[in-house]
Amino acid sequence: FSALQDREGNLWFATYTGGVSRYDGETWTTFTTEDGLAHNRVRSIIQSQSGDLWFATRGGVSRYDGNTWTSFTSKDGLAGESVFSAFQDSEGSLWFGTWYSGVSRYDDQVFTTFTTQDGLAQNDIRFIDQTQDGHFWFATYDQGVSRYDGQNFTTLTIEDGLPHDQVRPIMQD
Repeated sequence: FSALQDREGNLWFATYTGGVSRYDGETWTTFTTEDGLAHNRVRSIIQSQSGDLWFATRGGVSRYDGNTWTSFTSKDGLAGESVFSAFQDSEGSLWFGTWYSGVSRYDDQVFTTFTTQDGLAQNDIRFIDQTQDGHFWFATYDQGVSRYDGQNFTTLTIEDGLPHDQVRPIMQD
């Protein structure tokens, strides 16, 4: 589960089944499905370059612009409903790793999904990162990591020297 300090200094905390809570230094405010959140199990929080907050939940992803909630599900093109990770790349696209449905890239208009059929090591994606050379790295539940160069996927596992095939999280230093 995730925590984030937004640009205004508010702290946001993902919860297991209680939605997401914001702490402004004095007051706690909790947002749930009653407010427009896709699901009350929140797994990841990011703030996009535009300032919107994005929440990866068990029922899709939700965007909060400070006033309005908008949720996206597989009906909107998202790979799957159960989303573990959210990441924004250097070009501004958002990436969402799902539970056994692959990874979706959102360019603010459409979702594009990548799965094992495209070369991804596994469709259960837990963490996403992008290195300075522009390559994407996807941590899977138990099939190692996949690297995506924008055209092809390469998988690294224990057979390649990875200490374990369950990888969490990915972070570039």
